[in-house]
Order: sequence, then C-alpha cells, then structure tokens
Amino acid sequence: MNLSEWLDPSILDGAIRMLDPDLLGIFGLEPHHVQFTLVFLLMAAVMWVMKPVMEWIILHNWKTFASYLGSSLTVLVFLQLIDRYAMSGNTSMLPDFFWSISLLGISSFGLCYILFQAGKRSWKKLSRRHKKAA
Repeated sequence: MNLSEWLDPSILDGAIRMLDPDLLGIFGLEPHHVQFTLVFLLMAAVMWVMKPVMEWIILHNWKTFASYLGSSLTVLVFLQLIDRYAMSGNTSMLPDFFWSISLLGISSFGLCYILFQAGKRSWKKLSRRHKKAA
C-alpha cells in the first residue's frame, strides 16, 4: 500500500510555494523545515486542547468505568464456573446460546447502567438550574 494513494502531497507543495524563497534563504530555512514546524505546532495545539478533555473524562468517569469493568469480570468468571461445572466429558449440558445470551445480558446491563448514570447526572444539573431560577 502506497501513501500517495491515500494522500495527495501536491496540496502541501502549493502551500510551501507561497513562502518567498528569498525570505527562507535569509533565515537559512528549507521548505521542509517550515512544514515540520507547522505540523509540530498543529500537534501541540491538538494536545493542548485534547489533554484536559481526556483527563476530565478519565477523572470524572473513572469510578463508573471501574465499577462496570469489575462487575463484568466478576460475572464472566461466575458464568465460566457455571460452564465448567456443566461439562460432562467433552460436551456441555448448557444450551448452545448460553454464551451469546450471557454476553448480550452483560452488554445490555452496561448500556442501561451508563444511560441511567447519565440521566441521573443530567437530572441533578437540570433540577439545580431550575432551583436557582426560582
């Protein structure tokens, strides 16, 4: 797979040609130095914006994520124990749809749990605003 199939580098060439070669020569710069600097500044700006957002997401939802992950792992271990105890020889006495229904139940619980927590937080914020307005 060739990168030129995904990206057209002629766009960058046009942007670099807008810079005056005499001005770059005064400072001893090449066009690829300017390009590197612009990309570096873009990445720094994205990190400056995204880092606080990611930290906020992790800090405020860490308890929710950790509690759901711990619950899911506990349930999976319990279901694995049930599956092992239901084994008679090489075959399981449980129905074929045991794991698909179990995993669907776990993921549905996670979805309901997340929606409930988000609804509860939204309700608290809205009721707090409504109390302040009154």
